[in-house]
Amino acid sequence: MTKKLGPRERILETASRLFHSQGYNNTGINQILAEANVAKASLYQHFGSKDDLGVIYLKQGREEWFAGIEQWTGSKKAPGQKLSACFDFLEYALQKDNYLGCKFINMLSEIGSSSPLMSKEIIEHKGKLRQYMKGFVEKALEGNGDLDIDFVGDSIYLLYEGAIIESKIYRDTWPVKKARKMAEMLLKRV
Repeated sequence: MTKKLGPRERILETASRLFHSQGYNNTGINQILAEANVAKASLYQHFGSKDDLGVIYLKQGREEWFAGIEQWTGSKKAPGQKLSACFDFLEYALQKDNYLGCKFINMLSEIGSSSPLMSKEIIEHKGKLRQYMKGFVEKALEGNGDLDIDFVGDSIYLLYEGAIIESKIYRDTWPVKKARKMAEMLLKRV
């Protein structure tokens, strides 16, 4: 027996699906309320505004992303394997979401600088992901004191981010596969 979702959960679940599939700006409050089958008062009681709902959507997205990526990297032993698993997870996530792309990049392209709170969440997510991946690079290159580990880590992170955009454009995972191969080559050559 499944537990029936309350109004807050229904609003968040519906908004998350709609924000990611049709965009934040193209999703109106009335559509969210109708599809979640809740009254307008519920939205303001639980979230305050559409922007507040957007912030929570991004926070929840970050939690889900890192739970997923950690599940894929957790079983790997070597740092290089963990880094490759980040790309494997990305390939899986893009296919699962029908190549809708990164919800953080998508949101930023819509809001620009109009919502400092949402912008902050986007930057926090990308910063956490960047540090997460650089941590594997640091461990993989330990003992190579003459290498610019920061440069290598950022290069691999940028390959990862670029693969997200290109996969959305082509609706295919070949960019992720190529980026993973380039990242693996970069680690071996330094």
